[in-house]
Amino acid sequence: MTKLLVYTHPTLAAYARHAEAAITDWRRIKSPSRFLRWFAAALPPRARVLDYGCGIGLELAWLGRQGFRVEGVDGTPAFVMEARRRNPGVPVHEARFETWPMPAGRPTGTSSGRYDGIWCQAALIHVPPEELRRQLTKLRQGLMPGGVAGLTLAWGRARGHTRYDWIPGRYLAAYSKAEAAALFRGWTVRELRVTSHDGRQGRWIHILAS
Repeated sequence: MTKLLVYTHPTLAAYARHAEAAITDWRRIKSPSRFLRWFAAALPPRARVLDYGCGIGLELAWLGRQGFRVEGVDGTPAFVMEARRRNPGVPVHEARFETWPMPAGRPTGTSSGRYDGIWCQAALIHVPPEELRRQLTKLRQGLMPGGVAGLTLAWGRARGHTRYDWIPGRYLAAYSKAEAAALFRGWTVRELRVTSHDGRQGRWIHILAS
């Protein structure tokens, strides 16, 4: 078992055990959030957009209605089924972060990147900081020149597998604003701000970066 699977396997297992409750709860989320609107405003018309960790496809559906060419990926089978039901005709793939084939071995800044935008709403909170850095490199490889990534990280200090969470057993990692800024060194950061209750409970760090 790789180091990453130590984190992703318990998290995916927790979501599988509580999939029905999670789907019911997420259906109540108001979309679009302010941050999703900021992300969409940074994209060109008809942009090709990947929702990386799309969950049940709420944001995927909204982005599609804006005329973007959307695609989703998630590692929880029940969420993928719900996302496909909600987004007929949209490619929604079942894959884990460590197996999803972003364009590999292609230098950032060339036209061989695949996406004009990559949206990642509270998905990479489930990997530890060292893996998050690798995932950010992977996301950059998947962006077209001038493309934009929109990511949400949890704000705070907690890191580890939860015991009393509404979905116990998930790995969660939170960051300070300064820690988030450090993760994006080398990127062109367009926005980095902390918000509260922007479509979801709690405090979040929103980053728009190229």
